[in-house]
Amino acid sequence: MLNKIIAAVMSLILGAYGLLGLTDGTGSKDYESGKYKNVILMIGDGMSFEHVDATEKYREVDLVMNNMPVQLKSDIDSFLIPATDSAAGGTALSTGMRVWINSLAVYPFDPFSINDMNVPISLGELVKADGKATGVVTTDKTSGATPSAFSTHVLSRDLEEDISADQLVNGFDLIWGGKSDSINKENTAANGWTYIDDRDEMNALTAGSRSFGQFNYSDLYNCTNKNNTPSISEMTAKAIDLLSANEKGFFLMVEGACIDKFSHDNIMDGALMCTEEFDKAVAAALDFAEKDGETLVVVTADHGTGGLTLDSKTGEYKFTHGTHNIWDVPVYVSATDAGFESGKEIANRDIPTQLARAMGYGKDQFPATIASLK
Repeated sequence: MLNKIIAAVMSLILGAYGLLGLTDGTGSKDYESGKYKNVILMIGDGMSFEHVDATEKYREVDLVMNNMPVQLKSDIDSFLIPATDSAAGGTALSTGMRVWINSLAVYPFDPFSINDMNVPISLGELVKADGKATGVVTTDKTSGATPSAFSTHVLSRDLEEDISADQLVNGFDLIWGGKSDSINKENTAANGWTYIDDRDEMNALTAGSRSFGQFNYSDLYNCTNKNNTPSISEMTAKAIDLLSANEKGFFLMVEGACIDKFSHDNIMDGALMCTEEFDKAVAAALDFAEKDGETLVVVTADHGTGGLTLDSKTGEYKFTHGTHNIWDVPVYVSATDAGFESGKEIANRDIPTQLARAMGYGKDQFPATIASLK
């Protein structure tokens, strides 16, 4: 009886949520639904518009993402507040659901429903259920907030053991990142994964394998490879190579995590170095998409970090705080026919909704969110 009462109350609340206009999609109707077999979603954690501009200014590079044909912006709201962290921000981008800060892909009104596996479905889970391949790549630890938001359903980002346990049984094709405390050769093998911990082992993987990458986190953090650690662009290219062997298609999430980490510490060189390294991964994804013709690449951020601001007096960028920003973040899209419109603002929760639509999924196939698939 109690469960029925909770369900009824939740239904009323979610109905009100919809009436407030919080579930409206933002995509253009002038596009071909189902055009794309593959989607690569790339998240620069902590990456604001200012990070992009400052990287081009100080590192004297022309970033590939800043030349993509469709450019718009996204808000970074979490449930009921115009701010977020990587757990809630990642959840919005993976499920179309806005949740409480710190939580990972669980309903905001009923977080304990994970006990009954009543959880919002993620985009990766959606395509996996349809027979496509699914992968998660990050320069954070694999139990970090963003990769966890795409691969688990856990009450809090701080529950590392629960996160790793959930990842081990989620059925994905690959999860690669920095080594997490609860992942080892024994438990990965017991759950059907191939354990890899360096570039050579990664490159030796063949299509059809399921792999759990546990690379040297310090190298990923600092963009070095002294321990035979792959770069984010190398991980991206190899992940695409493996996942694209699935004839039905694939979904891949790639996170450049350390833009955020250096920005929290207001370390300009590190933040911009990581932005440039992330852009190299974007280039690898775009190169595949151009050759393939059936792949959509979307680049965005879960939030900006550090309040990076252009000083109008000096003409120089500077960090103004050490926390998350509350202003909009960039969205870059590889194609003009995927329902995203240049110059517009999109809600973060509508990005996975639009990606699902671009792959041909409708409300019946993506039912566990309150996002509106029109």
